[in-house]
Amino acid sequence: MHVVSDSLITLAYYSIPMMLVYFVCKRRDVPFDWIFLMFGAFIIACGTTHVMDVWTLWHPTYWLSGLIKAITAFVSVTTAIKLLPLIPQALVLPSPAQLEAANSQLAAEIAERRQAEETLGTLLAQLEIKVEERTSELKRINESLEAEISKRKQIEKALRDSEERFRTAFHQAAVGIAHVGLDGKWLLVNQRLCDIVGYTPEELELRTFQEITHPDDLTQSLKYVEEILTGNIQTYAMEKRYFRKDGSLIWINLTVSLTRKTSGEPKYFIAVVEDISDRKHSQAQIQASLREKEVLLKEVYHRVKNNLQVISSLLSLQCEYIKDKQDIEIFQQSQQRIASMALIHEKMYQSPDLARIDFGEYIRDLVASLFSSYEVNEGAISLNLNIDSHALFGLDLAIPCGLIIHELVSNSLKYGFPQGGEGEIYIEIAENFNQHFTIIVSDNGVGLPQNFNFKNTASLGWQLVDALTQQIAGKINIQSHSGVEFQITFPLI
Repeated sequence: MHVVSDSLITLAYYSIPMMLVYFVCKRRDVPFDWIFLMFGAFIIACGTTHVMDVWTLWHPTYWLSGLIKAITAFVSVTTAIKLLPLIPQALVLPSPAQLEAANSQLAAEIAERRQAEETLGTLLAQLEIKVEERTSELKRINESLEAEISKRKQIEKALRDSEERFRTAFHQAAVGIAHVGLDGKWLLVNQRLCDIVGYTPEELELRTFQEITHPDDLTQSLKYVEEILTGNIQTYAMEKRYFRKDGSLIWINLTVSLTRKTSGEPKYFIAVVEDISDRKHSQAQIQASLREKEVLLKEVYHRVKNNLQVISSLLSLQCEYIKDKQDIEIFQQSQQRIASMALIHEKMYQSPDLARIDFGEYIRDLVASLFSSYEVNEGAISLNLNIDSHALFGLDLAIPCGLIIHELVSNSLKYGFPQGGEGEIYIEIAENFNQHFTIIVSDNGVGLPQNFNFKNTASLGWQLVDALTQQIAGKINIQSHSGVEFQITFPLI
């Protein structure tokens, strides 16, 4: 029985180390694995002592049994000694519950980490989309910027070309061009302007336009400058005089405009200067020639007037030797017509402007002469004149118009008021439109016969009115109700 017990104990002692060695080999991560091996050695040593107990039953080799027990004691003591400092370290090892809690926490952290990774992945995906969108946007912006840069380069090139053309045009212009400061200083001048005034660019840029302007022209120049600065006018042009460097005077035609800043404030003036001295000299010569011509024309008009008056006087004298009443009437009418022509030449002689005489004044004198010739009783026939102040005609228009009024008024005096009747003669000269005038001569006398047509009448006066109206490209309109009214419309030629 003793043998069997020791044998079973020995078997158990030897099997336990084997399982410990197997465990250590499989679990390399187990801490303090060497202690398992020492326990295995201790257990083997203990199992061997039991083997020796069975052995000594038949073989009394007690010295060997003692040796093995000594070895077992050594291994046991060594294991105990090694185990003593290991106990505190083993105690701090987590328990299964702690490991489970740690595992749970680790699992939660892992889940949270995975969720964070998923969120991060989603954010990264969104970021990639945004990066792609931003990249695409940046690409479009870069393309737009490149197009803008290209366009700007084209604009800059066009601007440089424009500036080059401006400089060329500025310095090679046939007229003087300058930039003038708001204080009147010459800021930039071209060569032509320097040639006009006789200064070099450096000399001129040290001066102002006021310094070289004739005093009589300076007030008007400064008035224009003030007007353009206040915005009342955009540009102005005037003829004025400059003093050249040598002190001589020149006439120039000046055109000025104002350049403003982007804020709207005045920046500087642009002045264009043209030398018109030769033209002014020619105009002076022409004016002198015209004045001389005017004197000669007035002398001609005066002589023509004198000759017409002589003819009128001769006709008047001739009437004294004519016995036939019809012939006398014809001579008197001719004398009156010539007197009318003499009167218009007298008006031309007295007029300050030979091309435009006061036609209204002429008509007043003409009608007064007719009233005197026909011996109209004072107050018997009244005269009503309404003459436009714009009725200023030249000789070519005044003579036919005067003769037309002469004939119409003569007919009214002869036929409209027979046997010294009383009444009114109305004369109107008015401007209509587009430089067209209308002459109205009317009376409230007996009027014209029914179905009267002056073109079919043998009267020289009616034929003369028709011919003179055609001469001035006019039209005749006749109305006869209580009296007669002639309307003659014609253009101002």
